Amino acid sequence: MAEHKLGSAVDLLHEGEMRAFELDDQKMLLTRVDGQYYALGATCTHYGGPLAEGVLNGHIVMCPWHHACFDVRSGLRTEPPALDNVPHYEVQVREGEVVIKFPAETIDSSESQIADRTDDRVFVIVGGGAAGNMAAEELRQSGFQGEIVLLSAVSNVPIDRPNLSKEYLAGKAKPEWMPLRSKSWYDEHKIDLRLDTRVQSIDTEARAVKLKKGDPVGYDKLLLATGSTPRKLDVPGHDLEGIFELRTQDDADAIIAEAASGQRVIVIGSSFIGMEVAASLGSDERGLDVMVIGQETTPFEKTLGRRVGLIFQQTHEANGVQFRLGRQVARFIGKEGRVAGVELNSGETLYGDFVVVGIGVTPATDFLSNSGLKMDEKSGALLVDEHLQTSDPHIYAAGDIASYPAQGDGRERIEHWRVAEQQGMVAARHMLGLDESVQRHVPFFWTNQWDLHLRYVGHATHWDDVVFRGRPEDRNFIAFYLADGRLLAAAGCQRNRDMAALEFILRHGLELTPDQMRDEDFDLPEFVQSSTMPASAAQH
Repeated sequence: MAEHKLGSAVDLLHEGEMRAFELDDQKMLLTRVDGQYYALGATCTHYGGPLAEGVLNGHIVMCPWHHACFDVRSGLRTEPPALDNVPHYEVQVREGEVVIKFPAETIDSSESQIADRTDDRVFVIVGGGAAGNMAAEELRQSGFQGEIVLLSAVSNVPIDRPNLSKEYLAGKAKPEWMPLRSKSWYDEHKIDLRLDTRVQSIDTEARAVKLKKGDPVGYDKLLLATGSTPRKLDVPGHDLEGIFELRTQDDADAIIAEAASGQRVIVIGSSFIGMEVAASLGSDERGLDVMVIGQETTPFEKTLGRRVGLIFQQTHEANGVQFRLGRQVARFIGKEGRVAGVELNSGETLYGDFVVVGIGVTPATDFLSNSGLKMDEKSGALLVDEHLQTSDPHIYAAGDIASYPAQGDGRERIEHWRVAEQQGMVAARHMLGLDESVQRHVPFFWTNQWDLHLRYVGHATHWDDVVFRGRPEDRNFIAFYLADGRLLAAAGCQRNRDMAALEFILRHGLELTPDQMRDEDFDLPEFVQSSTMPASAAQH
């Protein structure tokens, strides 16, 4: 095992600092926390983001790209979307110098973190999406030695679904890049992944999952993570050929096949799915003429506000995308059983070779209608507590189908990929009876459209004030969304490190004044570090 001396332990790093090094062709991140030096891999295991450009808060480092988190003491992944841990290097202080040993110690993401034990329990997970896959991984990483059965309705292993409407649809990501894990990985980690397996109902008395084909699957604990189904546009002509939704890889492949021969596509819906589809199909790789129809007068107006939404619209228009906003589809126009265009409620007729509908989703919970589980009658979501436990103590729910207590009053349900992964982790730990109360998970999502890359942390369904740092018109800004003076969420472009700091600010409940939000000289990562550093460490 090789050793490298990096320098004086007194001067190499200050408390709370981190720095990237490259030793023996290995990229390494050195950190100093509570007077101790730690070293781990410098590259995020999600998409390869540079951790040194992220934010270090206590023992947790957050990737600036998609906010995966790792514990510097062990390299363990603590927040998705990363699945794997990063390598961890042994560090010693000898004769006043920091010494690092190679090779790294890599902890497998599913390696048991507690003592092995005989466990004959069966944990069943219904749903092979973000929440279900992460729950299976977290069960193994947390030490569960019993049987895990993962039931998935689709034919492929769990995939990187956010990529479907982005790089994959644009032709920039190959099919082999899409699986989160290989089929052999599930076999090696003794996760019984059953593809093309549809659930018919849940028998809570017998504790069994009834399948549409095959014998029932009994469970000791059950996680429901079936996600959502795309909303149908129920207007005349909706059953014509050439009308697509985008939810699965098969959906994306069907759209790609249409794009190969088509010249003009109509996208219905100006939400994130619709706008990402528009950018992907209008890209140089696809080269289609794109028309977007949306009910809002500005894209993302309800989520991001008019001023931010307008920069997305202008970016799309600069790349040739046309819009019909403040409009609704009255009917689809067909020719010989295939869609040829749409007629709007304004009377205008638009023509296209095919149509992609992205008008939102509904929780996939129809199979639970006779389960006896408590549900939200309006949305069809399952009601869960703060532990994601349903009205049945043996059943949990996570992801798009879970309606959980909001901070403050009421309930919320968030349809974000990373939120589903976070909830898969939380549900898995509570299924095992492990304490999760110390960790507050903050929602985060990202969108890439043309050369515009936006990150969003927190969750704001309403706000009464938006404070800006920088100008959205310059595509370099942060928008802070407030209600009654309290920060609920923030969105930013070209401010990745600040956005990572803001997730920690929301996680810890730190208060920012509007003047601090506006002030370019007010360092958000430094504010996080100084506000959360233990008093003993701050004195060094």
